[in-house]
Amino acid sequence: MPQSKQRRIGGHALADLKRLRKNAEAAEAARQSIARLEETTRPPPGVTNSVVRVKKTNQAGPVPMDADDKALFRRAVKSVQPIKDSRRAILPPVAKASSAIMHERRQRAVGAELSRPPQVSDHFWPATVDQNDASFVQRGHGPDLAKALRRGKWRTEASLDLHGNTLDEARDRLDRFLQSCLTHRIKCVRIVHGKGYGSKDGEPVLKQTVRRWLTQMSDVLAYAECSEQDGGAGAVEVLLRVEQSLQP
Repeated sequence: MPQSKQRRIGGHALADLKRLRKNAEAAEAARQSIARLEETTRPPPGVTNSVVRVKKTNQAGPVPMDADDKALFRRAVKSVQPIKDSRRAILPPVAKASSAIMHERRQRAVGAELSRPPQVSDHFWPATVDQNDASFVQRGHGPDLAKALRRGKWRTEASLDLHGNTLDEARDRLDRFLQSCLTHRIKCVRIVHGKGYGSKDGEPVLKQTVRRWLTQMSDVLAYAECSEQDGGAGAVEVLLRVEQSLQP
């Protein structure tokens, strides 16, 4: 069909719709006018045999369409095609986190003080740590977990730099950081603790202590020392235990 003819048909359809709308508005205005007239001419309470009588010429409700209006409507929607029934069910939204995590998020949002987890020991080393503490795997998991972490199977989504922190400061920052990562279901993170070259007596106190802490946290599945380009012995990649998304 030529475009000019299509434009003419479209113009007629639009004009017909405008006419239908104007007729409907006029009918609604007439109905409201009659209703106001009935209200003003209603006899006062206790008065009978009132001489005022108003004939109801229009009842409340939709105004019926005459033959011309129906013809105009059919011409206006002539090119409209009905939507096929896809039989798709619209399901209600599903929470993306467990009820416990959602409760914690709401508590944080209103500034409530959350209970802190038990303090970890600065000196405890579990038997599952390798000899040079370069990697760790939580009991119940195989050594392949640390190897996959070292190969970069999981993308690092967040990092924390503890350079220059005291042990107390580092413990608090590490705890808050990991809790936030768990809340947002971040699975793989990097902890930078430094190599300890600037420590007193040359002992890498922060490095060793941070790794000890990680081995005592139930939500830490494994850690592995980073490659040289990512920090080497001064940082670890940490794999966290996160709940699977409930989103369909």
